[in-house]
Amino acid sequence: MVRENLRILLVSDMGHIGGTEIATLIAATELNPLVTSVGVFGKTGPLFERIAGLGVHQVSADCHTKNPFKLLDYVYKLVKTVNDNNIDVIHAQMARPLPFIWLAKKFFKNKDVKVFWTSRGLDHETYQKVVPFFAKMGVRGLGNCKLEQQKLIRYGYPAHKTDYVYNAYRLTPTTRSMKSLEKESFTIGTLSALREGRSVELFLELAKYMLTHQPQRKLRFVIGGDGNHRSELECLADNLGIAQQVEFLGRVTDVAAFMDQIDVFVSPLVVDGDTGAGLSNSIVEAMIMKVPVCAFRAAGIEEIVINDKTGHLIEPRDIPAMASAVENTIVFKDTTESYVNQAYDLIIRECDPKEYAQKLLRLYKEL
Repeated sequence: MVRENLRILLVSDMGHIGGTEIATLIAATELNPLVTSVGVFGKTGPLFERIAGLGVHQVSADCHTKNPFKLLDYVYKLVKTVNDNNIDVIHAQMARPLPFIWLAKKFFKNKDVKVFWTSRGLDHETYQKVVPFFAKMGVRGLGNCKLEQQKLIRYGYPAHKTDYVYNAYRLTPTTRSMKSLEKESFTIGTLSALREGRSVELFLELAKYMLTHQPQRKLRFVIGGDGNHRSELECLADNLGIAQQVEFLGRVTDVAAFMDQIDVFVSPLVVDGDTGAGLSNSIVEAMIMKVPVCAFRAAGIEEIVINDKTGHLIEPRDIPAMASAVENTIVFKDTTESYVNQAYDLIIRECDPKEYAQKLLRLYKEL
């Protein structure tokens, strides 16, 4: 295999495991065999050993601090890393490092270093502030879905400096058929960070509604994920009188095993206006594991949850309609299997990690 003569530095947080960190790991994994070198610039975190196992060098650096000396050290390390390794492309997986990259760029030996940024969703006010600035910096903006690219353009990015790249899946696609729904009890699940803005309370409201209106069904509800709103959500489940039927699993390290235990995946995410963006990693993972999906219409989710084709897409916060969608998923098994297979094909086509890497390479050279 002939490697592209490119030296790439992926810049991210890396202090925990989230969508940004997973995207960085996937990019490092897939780009490493295709180019001269790949490096990762970010905090030493739980993915450090996996990145090191790829033969990818990681520089420990933290821009999520208010300490001015640490921020100066961040810029210094960035300049040294770029100059020592003759970096051609810096790809920031989040917005926060970009002002520091702008400062460091003044000291790069290679004045032609290209800077890319993958936008995964910002607050409305943040778009207004940072997008024009990043455009003036000459940063190439990559949305993580079509909608996000459109937002970047609307807030001030020149169209010829933007594109979109869907998040690549991290799980090995299943070779099995959809799990049989010919049974008496069903597990309804969701997977999300348990923090403000993720709308997990709507999943609990769905559980309450279904347990009240469909008492003949044997239903169990599971929530994967953790965060600072967990205790609040547990109290809500108790107040709704459904604590015995809802299980909080905490942090999920084996996503495939989580998906394997549920019969229907529900995305309760709701966003208003331009806040939030992109595809839900957990929806992609459900589809790749051939789990039926019901989701509220939110941001770029409708690009993969196509109503009555790859799943059920429900208007935001309509709990009765979501309950009906879950019920229809269980009852109309042949239709559900058709949706699941079409969803699987869509994700294989749009989110394949190797195709993801190839598109990044093309954009690095052409954008």
